[in-house]
Amino acid sequence: MRNKIMRFAAVFLSIICLASCGLTATAYSTTNQIPYESYTYWTDISEERKAVYCRPMYEVSQELNALKIGVKNFDTINDVYSDDKNIYILDKSCRIVILDSEYRLVKEIGKIVDANGATYDYSGAQSLYVHSDGTIFISDTDNQRVMRVTADGVLIDIYGLPKSTLIPENFIYKPLKAVMDSHGYLYVLSDGSYYGALLYAPDKSFTGFYGANNVTTGIATAFQNVLKRVFSNNKKQSASVRTLPYSFVDIVIDNNDFIYTATGKTDTYDRVGQVKMLNPGTGNNILDSEEVNFTDDAFNTTFKNGTQLEQDIVGIEVTDNGFVFCIESQFGKVFLYDRSSRMLTAFGGGLGQGKQEGTFVAATAIALNGTDVIVSDKLKNTITIFKPTEYGKKVMGLIDITLDGNYLEAREGWEEVIALDRNFQPAYSGLARAYLAENDYENAMEWAQEGYDRETYQLAFEFYRKGILEDYFWLIALVVVVLVGGIIALRIFFKKKNITIIKNKQVKLMLKTLIHPALTFEEIKEKKQGSVTISLVLIALFYVTAVIQVICGGFMFTQYDPATFNSLWVFVRSAGLVVIWILSNWMISTLMQGKGTMREICIVTCYSLTPIIIERFLRLLFTNILIPTEAMFLTGMDALAIGYAAILLIIGLIKIHDYSMSRLVGTSVLSIAWLAILVFLMIFVGMLVQQIGGFAVTVFLELIS
Repeated sequence: MRNKIMRFAAVFLSIICLASCGLTATAYSTTNQIPYESYTYWTDISEERKAVYCRPMYEVSQELNALKIGVKNFDTINDVYSDDKNIYILDKSCRIVILDSEYRLVKEIGKIVDANGATYDYSGAQSLYVHSDGTIFISDTDNQRVMRVTADGVLIDIYGLPKSTLIPENFIYKPLKAVMDSHGYLYVLSDGSYYGALLYAPDKSFTGFYGANNVTTGIATAFQNVLKRVFSNNKKQSASVRTLPYSFVDIVIDNNDFIYTATGKTDTYDRVGQVKMLNPGTGNNILDSEEVNFTDDAFNTTFKNGTQLEQDIVGIEVTDNGFVFCIESQFGKVFLYDRSSRMLTAFGGGLGQGKQEGTFVAATAIALNGTDVIVSDKLKNTITIFKPTEYGKKVMGLIDITLDGNYLEAREGWEEVIALDRNFQPAYSGLARAYLAENDYENAMEWAQEGYDRETYQLAFEFYRKGILEDYFWLIALVVVVLVGGIIALRIFFKKKNITIIKNKQVKLMLKTLIHPALTFEEIKEKKQGSVTISLVLIALFYVTAVIQVICGGFMFTQYDPATFNSLWVFVRSAGLVVIWILSNWMISTLMQGKGTMREICIVTCYSLTPIIIERFLRLLFTNILIPTEAMFLTGMDALAIGYAAILLIIGLIKIHDYSMSRLVGTSVLSIAWLAILVFLMIFVGMLVQQIGGFAVTVFLELIS
């Protein structure tokens, strides 16, 4: 019996070991397939979006070089393009390598030949485009022309710099990208041009520039411009540089003739709107992208060999159903967005190293071959093919269904997605929309809140609130009438019976401030009334209500992120400012012959906070029953409370300091200035202490090591 038990234990342990090895091997295989971390962003949690890991939507299928394709080595791969039938690789050495949709070699095109047998070298070409009729447009950048050739490399036409009064005299024509719509209009991007794309009519006549970026000016820039105009002389004006819009780096066209453009590096502090969808007629951006950063946030800016690297979009591609792929060169990342400009995932990488498949040294272009994503690398001279995972196929299909408004059809799929990856935010919105379509408003609100989808939450809450009011209107009205009537009746009863609810004289004095501030503050000054203890309680309540307002306010009115919320910072900007104000006002008023003591300043300041504290409790209630379109009521309530508190403080300071109004204004301005100085000094001292502490720790560790 004992031997049997021992044999069973040995077999059991062997199975466990084999299973562990199998799991390890599986994990290793997956890591080899996907040598990068896929992630997405969650928005509307706080003011900044948050990067979170997500299940990979794309994985590396294969990486092709000249040897695998079966051609001589590439000089430099400048571009890759796909028309869903063939893949075209543009080599700097005046060569186009054409593969079929299965990545098998079809043929190569060398120098272009015209009808007369003359040859054309295009070794300086930066990109190519294949029109629906099979003709190839080569943007021959260095030779300042766009060549249109047949699929066999026979020249059809050349588009040079047109002669037009619309083109500036110093314009340098260096075609970077070219696309043609179904009506025969050709759009050409010229390298470094901030005027937009050059637009050629079907007869090759120049019709003007199309879809230029606008100049974005921030507050700081605008202020600098004003100062320059006010204080500049002729010499400075002649030396000044005019702010120009950023130029496009890529242009693509979809099946409906909508033009998509990409802008590369923009202002480091205003990296938004890099991708636009332009109306074919007006050139206006009709994509909701003006406030969207199509790359990563500042956390992904790094240094390499002493040089700061900033993400730089170099190419885009668009699917028939509006999914946008962006490739950037510095980090080698591919970003996927849906047609509502919502980021779904980021994949790829390398940070200029590109040692593994799926990573890049210098990504140059992106193309789509069916569901495959192709990325070229000009330094590795490879093209990398990414294919969607089963999870990726499911997600993109569900997003397409959801954006088309078929919420119920996508419901079961979104439940599966959340079971696979709880970090995918659009899944929560999809489920919330599905429940909303079923009129299940409670579940819709629950899922919308889980996914921080305030728009869907508002819609569901509005219907939910409407249903509550319709079903329980008379009960609610009855409760309100009973409460109001009961309060009035109790007040009359207590008055007749001479019953006092609040017996503490100091508390009564504090509440009396709201109705008779002048008399109350006069008692505080003349009769030495008022309580420092109550003042401290009011400061504590001021802090507590500031915290509650953030963490317990209505979901539609707050952006509370538990991971980044700092109650200490809330304390500093609420109770801390009150304490510093009391201290600075006492210092200034002492110098300006004010008669108020620090005790009196403390009591007056804290008693004046009462309207704001009361308003915050009321706001807590109203933010849970109102919707953002009704926020004007809350704004008015805030303004009323702050105004009332300011009036109380003014009356109180005049009474205790025995100031005139003009003198009060002067001392208050000085108090605020001194408050700012004190804050600066405390920050400076804190940083100094931190530096000294760090130095002391370093020295101590060196001594004991």
